[in-house]
Amino acid sequence: MGRGGKLDGMVLGGGGRVTAKEYLRQLKTLDCLIKAKLLEKERIRALSTKVTAGNKERVQGGSSGGIENAVIKMMELEEQINSDIDRLVNLKAEARLLIDELVDDKHKVVLSMYYVSDMTFEMISDETHYSVGAVHKFYRSALKEFEELYNSEKE
Repeated sequence: MGRGGKLDGMVLGGGGRVTAKEYLRQLKTLDCLIKAKLLEKERIRALSTKVTAGNKERVQGGSSGGIENAVIKMMELEEQINSDIDRLVNLKAEARLLIDELVDDKHKVVLSMYYVSDMTFEMISDETHYSVGAVHKFYRSALKEFEELYNSEKE
């Protein structure tokens, strides 16, 4: 939220004003970026473990720059991941407040599950016992209602 309870309407990269869908979409985007960084961290950890196992046969006193670099990279990634998680938690809290202002409960449920809980339409269908087609219909209607609310909050 911006000053005076109004939305900043900014996207992850800090660009200009965004649509309601872009605003909500950044939740999924940031979540995916965090997952990618976690995978990268695990890849570096796995590589450094292989390097460590291979270095045990080396003569003492050799350089361990590769391992040190891997540890530094993992620590940097960990800092970025923690920062991204903080941003995601804040964005989800802000989005949840807006979604809770929607009138239709089905709209609240679908948008919350899709964007905040990062569920697929199929997962939402299984959870709510609505058909996938009905979930898509609720989603489209919910986006329209959210767009109106989002635009009124930005002004």
